[in-house]
Amino acid sequence: MLFPTKKCIFQLNLYFCKRLLSCSTVWKEKCNNEEYILDSNKKVILRREHAKFLKVAIVGLPNNGKSTLINQLTKRAVCPTSSKVHTTMHKFESVYSENDTQIVFMDTPGLTAPHEMKKYNLAKTFKNDPAESIAEADVIGILQDVSNIFTRIKISDIILDCLKSKRDDASLLLILNKVDRLKQKVVLLEIINQLTNKSSLKFDDIFMVSALTGDGVDDLRNYLLDSAKINDWQYEKDAFTDQPLETVIEETVRAKLLDHLKQEIPYNIKTKLEHLDIGEDGSVIALVLLDSHKKRSLYHLLKQRGQLLKSIAMSVEKELRHAFRTHVVVRLSVQTNQLKEEQSK
Repeated sequence: MLFPTKKCIFQLNLYFCKRLLSCSTVWKEKCNNEEYILDSNKKVILRREHAKFLKVAIVGLPNNGKSTLINQLTKRAVCPTSSKVHTTMHKFESVYSENDTQIVFMDTPGLTAPHEMKKYNLAKTFKNDPAESIAEADVIGILQDVSNIFTRIKISDIILDCLKSKRDDASLLLILNKVDRLKQKVVLLEIINQLTNKSSLKFDDIFMVSALTGDGVDDLRNYLLDSAKINDWQYEKDAFTDQPLETVIEETVRAKLLDHLKQEIPYNIKTKLEHLDIGEDGSVIALVLLDSHKKRSLYHLLKQRGQLLKSIAMSVEKELRHAFRTHVVVRLSVQTNQLKEEQSK
């Protein structure tokens, strides 16, 4: 189900045009020195004078901070984030446009070993999306969590295997994240020595950042802006993601459930956007239904007169206001029909 959106909120005109014109071979429209083109591969591109473009894949192990870093780089909280693993289930493209340059950041699921995918019944996107993103990327950023003493001094074999799809002309960056958690900065030098001297990879540059606080992010963004090449844009200048509006809302709710609920409970809850209203002023009002085959997960949400549910909704609203840059109201509703049936038995 698709919902209409206002230009000031989502700007996905090209996304819908791509669907509507899927039977065409070439489509052009000129406006304000911009030319929209649907090429022979059914891919919409935006041709601008003196335009520069760059596609960046951020890859790493689960919970390394990929989504948080991309949100900082694009200055919008579009990619859902939480403190738990497997928040990102599939590839998200986040768009950052500045002057004549557009950068598309590809957020991917954390790279996971095959036996873990089988154990937790993870979707194929956990394997396919990172490899596909690497194959498309002009720049690949390998994100290492320097606060994790078990993984920080070695590039995972899972990452090395995934990098086989890398183009020969793609740049490779080493991005050390969570540097704010290190009390002794000399440890960073030791980590860099380990990763550069004992790895078969040759990095074009190294960055030290804190995705949580934003430290070092401006330097990385400026580097990427300078690295962009003359090329057509893939999105309009006001676009900021390739995802439909409903997907961003549902995934943000799911991420906040992961943050507010303990252990495996939030993984058992499904989110579904039931109602969406776009106001004349561009404001967003959404109703999201929560359901689960495990009833105790739903009972947990309704404790204390639904105070936890209200707290989660407020957290979602705050995140979406930062993403959409407009007023957002979110209502969360628990699927109670099955609960009532269970209580009557």
